[in-house]
Amino acid sequence: MGFAVRTAARSLGLGLTHGRSARSPVAGALAPFVRRFTRMSAAFALVSETAILTLGPALKRREKITGRLADALAWMYLGSAAIKRFHDDGEPAGDLPFLQWATTSALAEAERALSGVLDNLPHRPAAWCVRRLAFPLGAREREPDDALGARVAHALLDDPAARRRLTRDVYLPAADEPGLGRLDATLAKVLAAAAVEPAIREAVRAGRLAGEPGETLVARAVLAGIVGEAQRKALEEAEVARENVIQVDAFDPAVYRRLRG
Repeated sequence: MGFAVRTAARSLGLGLTHGRSARSPVAGALAPFVRRFTRMSAAFALVSETAILTLGPALKRREKITGRLADALAWMYLGSAAIKRFHDDGEPAGDLPFLQWATTSALAEAERALSGVLDNLPHRPAAWCVRRLAFPLGAREREPDDALGARVAHALLDDPAARRRLTRDVYLPAADEPGLGRLDATLAKVLAAAAVEPAIREAVRAGRLAGEPGETLVARAVLAGIVGEAQRKALEEAEVARENVIQVDAFDPAVYRRLRG
């Protein structure tokens, strides 16, 4: 009973402050994330103890409820792993959007799972009381918003070092191999060309270069002195690589009929 009371009081206090009253073993950018996971951990302890106390051995047969508890625990584990990796990597600023997206998503999923447990707990008075102790201010965790998603996308596209850190344990095939190897090589060429394209667009907007026909735009930009020969080559290589990487298997009619047969 003492443990139950302490768990309930801790969950209520952390819920009212959204984890801000929790102590964090680390400082800096990681501290707010650690405090929020501490708060969710307290809520998980209270909800799981309530499920055990009210259902007893019948909890084993309530697979939907135990599944939601397992989901909440798994999401907290994944979020904690993201925090640990960020800490072990030396807290690189370029990886902060990845940490924010991973932890925000994990917290939202864990809260949703715990709310699902309380929504379906057969002992309704206990579920009502525990909800107000575990989530006194209601559901506070939200999915990553579009702005954060955009930051993650820009970090993946514009920061090769961050992308390498994120995928350092993923095998990267050679650049001429279909799939990931060719995609990665194409991305490098597209990013190199992206630095040249604004000069051409600005020339078109300023009226120094006609926008049509588009197939001769780069050649005419070279003749006009807007871009150099090396930049033209980078643009053309990027376009060829981009065209190749989006191609799908193509068959002539005879081969297609043979495949269908």
